[in-house]
Amino acid sequence: MRLSTKMTTRFLAYFVVFYAVLLIVSIGLIIYFVYDVMNSNSYTDIRELDAFELESDFTKDSNGTYHLSQDLIDSAHENKGLVQLVNKNGKVLASSEKSSDCCNSYTISQFVAMTKTKEAFVWEQGNGLYIVFIEKHPATQLLSMIVQENGTELSNNIQKKLKEADASFEIYTPDGKRGKVVFGPSNPALSGIEILTSSHNYSERKEVIASEVLEDGNVAVVRVNNSNYNPFEPAFEDGMKKFGIGLLLFHLILFFFTILFSFWIGSRFGRPVLYFLKRIEKLAKQDYEVLDDRKLRNHKTGRLKRKYRVYEDIDQSLSHLAFTQEANERKIMQTEKLREDWITGLSHDLKTPLSSIYGYSTMLSSDNYAWSNEEVRSFAKIMQEKSTYMNALIEDLTYTYQLKNNAISIEKINVNLFEFVKAYSSKSVWKDIQDPIGDEGAQVYIDPKLFERVLDNLVGNAIKHTPEGTKVLLIIEQNKDNVLLTIKDEGKGIPIEELENLFNRYYRGTNTTTEVSGTGLGLAIAKQLVEAHNGDIQVESSEFGTIVTITLPSTT
Repeated sequence: MRLSTKMTTRFLAYFVVFYAVLLIVSIGLIIYFVYDVMNSNSYTDIRELDAFELESDFTKDSNGTYHLSQDLIDSAHENKGLVQLVNKNGKVLASSEKSSDCCNSYTISQFVAMTKTKEAFVWEQGNGLYIVFIEKHPATQLLSMIVQENGTELSNNIQKKLKEADASFEIYTPDGKRGKVVFGPSNPALSGIEILTSSHNYSERKEVIASEVLEDGNVAVVRVNNSNYNPFEPAFEDGMKKFGIGLLLFHLILFFFTILFSFWIGSRFGRPVLYFLKRIEKLAKQDYEVLDDRKLRNHKTGRLKRKYRVYEDIDQSLSHLAFTQEANERKIMQTEKLREDWITGLSHDLKTPLSSIYGYSTMLSSDNYAWSNEEVRSFAKIMQEKSTYMNALIEDLTYTYQLKNNAISIEKINVNLFEFVKAYSSKSVWKDIQDPIGDEGAQVYIDPKLFERVLDNLVGNAIKHTPEGTKVLLIIEQNKDNVLLTIKDEGKGIPIEELENLFNRYYRGTNTTTEVSGTGLGLAIAKQLVEAHNGDIQVESSEFGTIVTITLPSTT
């Protein structure tokens, strides 16, 4: 899986978790808010219910007896009244009160009386059944008891009941003025319209008012504080206040959860990033050791921990980069050492023949000696050999740089390699070279002139390190799409420490006592020419001899 895909998948997973937690918290807060609102507004005005809301509030058992639900009975008590299930004939089938405390049936005249007093509320339930709520508020009952005593003088019993209900009894004149407060606190006087509107919207009445016209024309009024007073606006304001608090609480939870989630994401993604930055800084300082971070890496396996495994590709890339950079640094140091050796050797090889030329020229120009013709010719021959060597060294050095910069023109033609090598060995001045053996039909594209120089350098080097009288073998093989030319000698072999840098040693040093037989750049030139032919050259060596294998693309 690509790193971008891994990162995308991981981020999607994190934000799905974030959304799921956020959704759960939101649902929880909504449920809590609804539950709180329902509990804080548990009072329900039974008068405002619709018929379908009461369908499940009565049942009929196997004996044919009807029963009211406890919720409906509690609601009736809370609304200061009684509820009954009545059939169309007026018979009470079920009641929230005991049969001794209320009527068991109603006549048409009683129903008509209820319509006048507006104390009854009816909901039709079908099948000839009706639910009837009859308001029995203490204010109405107290006023009825006062009127029955037919006077404004209150008995001790009525006063006691008025006090228990925290009620007041007032007398108003026919013109609407309050005559006197017979009993209870002196609340602000009522107007006629206030008495009229007090019969509506029970839950929004601050006090319950019962009134009746007396025989003398005055109006008797009983006022009782409404324990179920719950006006819409304060309830709405309270609900909005709770909603605002809930919304604020939700955003606070969201804020803190986002902070925690950010820290968690930062830990998951920030720690590896910091770790990789430190590794890159160490690489910049050429420090290739792996950082030991126990929180990030498993110390037993060395791999990143599972939660950081998405970065494994980056970790492996950095490890590979560190390995490659360390290897390159070693190679650069090795190359620098070879370069220094090469410069030292080059200076030595140039200085050696120059010293000879300078010495002999000084001797020839000296007036202190008279040299014979034979001695002059001997000195001149040595000077010529040294000059020839220096010229060859400079030409080979120039040639290597031309090859390196692709400045040599290569004109390749299709050649039978077997025949080419056979012709080369036949005309060679070396007697220890054997005619080639192997595949006689191998065809390759080469530049004959340049490839002959490759053979000069490689075969000459093999003969130089092979005991006299021992043949150098030339073997040609066809291998799939390639042709292999093997040059095998039985010399003493190449030391292991020199084998790796065999083709990188551009220079072979000499001294003043060594016969000049080469520039030391032959193997480097041979390798560059083989590579210019899209080929490859490999060397194997042991104490029994050296095998050089040239691989070229086949055209067969």
